[in-house]
Amino acid sequence: MPRTAAALSTCAALLALAACGGGSSGTKSSVPPASTNGSSSAPSVPLSPADPAALERVVPEPAGITAAAGTFTLTSATAIHASSGAEPVAADLAAYLKQQTGLAPAVSQSPDAAIQLVLQPSGGDPSLGTEGYTLVIGPSSVKLTAATDAGLFHGVQTVRQLLVGAKLQDGTITDHPRFAYRGVMLDVARHFYSVADVKAYIDAAALYKVNEFHLHLTDDQGWRFAVPGWPKLTSVGAATQVGGGVGGSYSAADLKEIVDYAASRYMTVIPEIDMPGHVGAAVYAYPSLACDGRHHGPVTSVSPAYDSLCTSSESTYRFVDTATKAAADATPGATYLHMGGDEAQALSLTQYNAFVAKTQNLVAGHDRTPIAWAEAGTATLLPQTVLEYWNTAQPQPYVLQAAAKGTKLIMAPGNHAYLDQQPVAGFRVGLHWAGYVPVSKAYDWDPVTVLPGIAPSAVLGVEAPLWSETVKNLADAETLAYPRLPAIAEIGWSAPNTHDWQRFSKRLAAQAPLWDKLGIAYYKSPEVPWGSG
Repeated sequence: MPRTAAALSTCAALLALAACGGGSSGTKSSVPPASTNGSSSAPSVPLSPADPAALERVVPEPAGITAAAGTFTLTSATAIHASSGAEPVAADLAAYLKQQTGLAPAVSQSPDAAIQLVLQPSGGDPSLGTEGYTLVIGPSSVKLTAATDAGLFHGVQTVRQLLVGAKLQDGTITDHPRFAYRGVMLDVARHFYSVADVKAYIDAAALYKVNEFHLHLTDDQGWRFAVPGWPKLTSVGAATQVGGGVGGSYSAADLKEIVDYAASRYMTVIPEIDMPGHVGAAVYAYPSLACDGRHHGPVTSVSPAYDSLCTSSESTYRFVDTATKAAADATPGATYLHMGGDEAQALSLTQYNAFVAKTQNLVAGHDRTPIAWAEAGTATLLPQTVLEYWNTAQPQPYVLQAAAKGTKLIMAPGNHAYLDQQPVAGFRVGLHWAGYVPVSKAYDWDPVTVLPGIAPSAVLGVEAPLWSETVKNLADAETLAYPRLPAIAEIGWSAPNTHDWQRFSKRLAAQAPLWDKLGIAYYKSPEVPWGSG
């Protein structure tokens, strides 16, 4: 909830000479198809002095950076060669380079191509793990090596950020993530977002090596996907949103398009069905799902309705089982399914705990690892159930107790990581129930210390949620997310000893020309020295 006060890539089927489509909506620049022309390498140029600052423009901060003398210059004759299995990422790189420079490097069969993408499943540096990479840039060559295609894709994002015009500073970067889980969340229930807008949000987040896309599909103000046998969820429950707009829902084909597109950006979609509270749209469509026997009207306010599913009825659990199966079926390849669990004030603790216990078993029965908001820590949890910590305003000793028993935690503290919180007073969009969150505060925290008493091993990773009560469109979402989403992405990826606000703010400023080119509607925070990067 927005807490009011209270890796099957779609590119994998493409051959080496095909492009992985970028596509987004509105003013966004779609990633164009990869060119099939050209194959020779960049010409030799006199070596320029080593310039460490030219490599220190990457967000998240890489694990290791060593500058060398010289620069690599991309030309119309530059070609890209991919080792077996790396062809889709090579097509991505070619498309990105064309998008940023106007040049059209070909994906070539020639092993002499200037840019080499090497997939090395074994024999590489084990410390880089499954998502790390090594990037070596020389005056006439660029070599990107990783154990997996996800690692190669992350390395491509680094190349995108290093490009200044058509030049790359020579040097070596080695890199790997701190946490396995690095997520963003988009609330499509309070305000509905088109498939194109969801894809655009995924595209921008991919630039910062995010690997989990949490899609908040249901809430009081809207139910956004079809459940077999429950047609009114979309015909009635989806026909509303905050402010009384028309709302909307995703068809099975829509969700497949989103899931496939996220996979092409090496993200996994995590569907959320928020329950037993935040079910206003569901009980509006089917009043029998509540225990009170009254007619429930549409919820169009920002505030929660505080309705609840009837936790004493077996028909409720048949509904929950069917809905969670539908969500699991719509997200093939996913590990997690989020079952909500926050702000269920209409229930007693006994009722709530019984619901959590039953529902996590239903989710696990659909071959998904359950995630729940931190309140679910009051219940007896399965060993694999994950809690997401968000509410820093209230003591939650049960979260500490669950973590001590082995429960893993996703850290999304509202006063640091909630992107819907306004960066400054009077900001045109967003809320501030958790306080104002300027970009410096979004950067100034550590997931393993934000909740005192938690062992570092308990932290699975971080997430940056964007709740949409006041966020009506993609431009609103981007204005709240940027530049703060990259700050939280760095918290999840980079080692804590690299965190330095002054250095980070300069690297953040260096992102602005790329955001301008991509049409990202970012907020020019006065904390960031724009123009210095």
